[in-house]
Amino acid sequence: MKHLPSCLLAFFIVLICVPGTQANAQYDGYIYGEVVLKNKQTYTGTIKWSGGQRLWGDVLSVTKTTNKNIFKYLDETQIKRLSNEEGGQKIDWQFMSLWEDKLPRRKKEILCRFGDIQFIHVTGSDKAEVYFKNGSKVRVEPYKDEAAQLGKNIVVYMAGNSKTVKWDEISRVNFSNTPNSPAQAQRTPLYGTIRTTHGLVTGFIQWNRDKYLDIHKLTGKTQNNELVSYSFSSIAQIEKQNNQALVQLRSGEKILLGASDDVSNTNKGIIVMHPLYGRTLVEWKAFRSLTLQAQPATGLGYNSYLPANRLYATVSTTYNKTFQGTCIFDLDEEWNVEILDGNKDGLYYQIPFYNIARIAPYRQRYSQIWLKDNTTLLLGWANDVSDKNWGVLIWLPNKKYQYIPWNEVKEISFR
Repeated sequence: MKHLPSCLLAFFIVLICVPGTQANAQYDGYIYGEVVLKNKQTYTGTIKWSGGQRLWGDVLSVTKTTNKNIFKYLDETQIKRLSNEEGGQKIDWQFMSLWEDKLPRRKKEILCRFGDIQFIHVTGSDKAEVYFKNGSKVRVEPYKDEAAQLGKNIVVYMAGNSKTVKWDEISRVNFSNTPNSPAQAQRTPLYGTIRTTHGLVTGFIQWNRDKYLDIHKLTGKTQNNELVSYSFSSIAQIEKQNNQALVQLRSGEKILLGASDDVSNTNKGIIVMHPLYGRTLVEWKAFRSLTLQAQPATGLGYNSYLPANRLYATVSTTYNKTFQGTCIFDLDEEWNVEILDGNKDGLYYQIPFYNIARIAPYRQRYSQIWLKDNTTLLLGWANDVSDKNWGVLIWLPNKKYQYIPWNEVKEISFR
């Protein structure tokens, strides 16, 4: 990452949080909507998705059911090359319907945040159609490592009560802006700044991936081997000390805790979500400290997530040609609300394309990413930013298209 002055380091930009600005009577960042059952019965309220997602900034991690772009726009030689590079089986070209089965399965495709979705239509025991706010749709199914994302129960919270709804009872889930609710004001999401080995990350916090409210508790053992728990509402800061954590309470008291999943290297990671700039998973090895803060009062709700636009790019090639037009990135992502993912030394970034200015492949496994605030990230290993990328399709002014394999991409600039 480009080194910025400490006053500028944050989750891609500075986010100024003034204590006391948090809305006391309302929190509009919770997922909210109407769950319509097959029998026409409805439940309306805040929603906890089956993967534990509660906020509009949470990501729906699924894979698209098909990728017809490969077979619609690539020729036989190009498809063979992709199959060989991915380690796929030999394709029998006499049976064109089997081409897709011969190409290897890609890793999970990070789709979008819940705030980008208009509604989800259930189409099978673990399948659905996801409709973006612009009316476009994608057919999705679970990825094996994220099976809880589809096909499982979801929970609807209504006027202090909750209703668990089975997936096979659901027809569709219509999302809408979260109304003012005194009950929601009693459940404050965690918000703060994490200091990592590569700078600061600011946003909503999910500690150990599943503790995200101030009423949730941090658990560990003291130096006297006493098991204790502290609600996050009482905690000001958590600082890693080797395989333990020094916890500073708001009272000023400091306690060294260890021997639990919350405060040791068995921690599953700390997720940080920013309503505008994306999502980061910080592994314990990259974590240094967390300072909890008041959340911003505005810009968090469903209406803050704008309808998707098509990706528009200028691609410079290694053979000194330039192509410009609407595009499909990695033969898969075509909307600016879809997400690019990549890793850097214990930090896993998921960045909406609308926040990306430029991408330049770097060696085989990495890409340099320039964000629209001029922050730079060197990310690697994931499909989007490595030689596993399937390349870019560009639509030209004459309505023809140009396919550019990843190994021929010098740089991509997004409008």
